[in-house]
Amino acid sequence: GSTETNYSLTHALEVQKAARYLRNYLDSKGDDSSLYRKTLRMVLGVGPREVVKLEERFKKFSPHYPDIFLAYQKWLADNEPMIMRGRDLEQPVCAVVSTEGYIVNYRRYAEELFWDTVKINPDFDYSFNTPVQSIKFSDDHYEVKTLTNTFYCKVVLFEAGPYSLLFARGLGYGLEYTILPVAGSFYSAGHLLNNKVYRVQIEGMPFAAIHGDPDILDMLDTRFGPTTKPLPLMERHHYKTFGDFMKLPLLSSIQGISTLLRIVNENNLWEYAAKNFIFDMPIIGPAAFLREVRPIIPTIKYTDLKLRRGAGGIRPQVVNLKTNKLEMGDSSIVGKNAIFNITPSPGASVSMANGQRDAKKTVEFLGPGYWFDEEKFQKELGELPKSA
Repeated sequence: GSTETNYSLTHALEVQKAARYLRNYLDSKGDDSSLYRKTLRMVLGVGPREVVKLEERFKKFSPHYPDIFLAYQKWLADNEPMIMRGRDLEQPVCAVVSTEGYIVNYRRYAEELFWDTVKINPDFDYSFNTPVQSIKFSDDHYEVKTLTNTFYCKVVLFEAGPYSLLFARGLGYGLEYTILPVAGSFYSAGHLLNNKVYRVQIEGMPFAAIHGDPDILDMLDTRFGPTTKPLPLMERHHYKTFGDFMKLPLLSSIQGISTLLRIVNENNLWEYAAKNFIFDMPIIGPAAFLREVRPIIPTIKYTDLKLRRGAGGIRPQVVNLKTNKLEMGDSSIVGKNAIFNITPSPGASVSMANGQRDAKKTVEFLGPGYWFDEEKFQKELGELPKSA
């Protein structure tokens, strides 16, 4: 939360606490470079207005974040030389830097959680690559029908991004919501940065500014992004999911279309959306994207940028049809013995905290005889002393 300039201090502290669970889990795995890397993380301010904003932010945040410090031209030149190389020395530059940056391989993280579960309970049952055909609530349980068999469940958690809302609406929940699917793409640029470098958030813009960081799969390759463009798909690069998207009322109802037009107009997103579509185009895309990256790397060249074909996914941005607004942040719908998680905001950093939240709710659904061991959770992953 310390380097996301669109977060208030209150929101940032909430994220700080939630993200600590994930950091502690990663640290418990030892020095596993295929799972995570410890780095610096910074937000870079360029120009007098952004520098003043970061200096004021640092004064407010530093009492709560002992891991952050202010860095100026000399420190940046020594530690991230490409940020200063070729830059006008008269241009004011500074960064709020955190020593608690983590670059995480979230696929490996999910696999670690899975195998932890199997170790604890060898009889744990699972089924992958099993598309759900239908789901209904009958008596006191859900019947989840797949191509191979039917699962009978007291509690169901839907962790399926945009499809979570589709399932919710099919069961009568979240009827006031639809989704604006936003696709994110990334560019590779070679070894330009050693750490995570964010930019000051664009005022009034609901989407994150372009940032750069090393790739966990190749620390000598810096990726820049994400670009953000609306796509009528439930899953990126899976064009058959267009039909499922049209089952949601964003483009298939007058109310949805009216709400979308209002959101685009109120947030001045026409130019922004057009620009991001251009970023993904051949030849002219990298040329346009250069302007977004040069505030971070002034000397970057057209030939440095290569669009990562086939990479990037869909972020489901929730739209409230009653208020005609985008709903920022975490989006979760609770039904009868069911939880529908649609968006992970503020990102995968809070995934462990979201798991804790959902585990507690699951115990509540199951009733007497089930409990969540909060003390043990805090002892292993939280803030209680390890000897407690």
